[in-house]
Amino acid sequence: GFSHSQGAMYLAPYETKWCAAVRCMDRPTRAAKIAEIYKQLTWLDATLAEDGRSVDGMVNGELSLADFTWFPTIIFMEYMLPRVFDWPDVFNGGPDDFPALRAWFTAMKSRPEFASVHADIWGFWVGKDEEGQFDSIRDEVEDQSFKWHLDQLRA
Repeated sequence: GFSHSQGAMYLAPYETKWCAAVRCMDRPTRAAKIAEIYKQLTWLDATLAEDGRSVDGMVNGELSLADFTWFPTIIFMEYMLPRVFDWPDVFNGGPDDFPALRAWFTAMKSRPEFASVHADIWGFWVGKDEEGQFDSIRDEVEDQSFKWHLDQLRA
């Protein structure tokens, strides 16, 4: 069945206690969705770079629904991409692939309300990781015939 791109980061390749069989994702689909995530992050970074006020908010330098939806999504990627797909931490000081997005994310995390959301979401994913939810996906990523890593997607 259909799955959104984020599903590539947490939907198992086979049925597990966290993923029903109908939601499982095969390797070609997962690789395509990881490539799509890279493409969309690249687009978002370029879009934010066009507006020098984006660190105050994604839309015209003001907080909006865009900030409130992208922020938790980026936290998810911040956790999952380095830990499951072996990406460097592009959101907090790794390679500067997404400088405008990194600047926005850093600015948002400095706000107490956003910092609280960050702590809650981060803690949730740490717990799921400790339970083993992503182990089956890590096993999939061992297959180097697919592009999983940031350096492969840049090419």
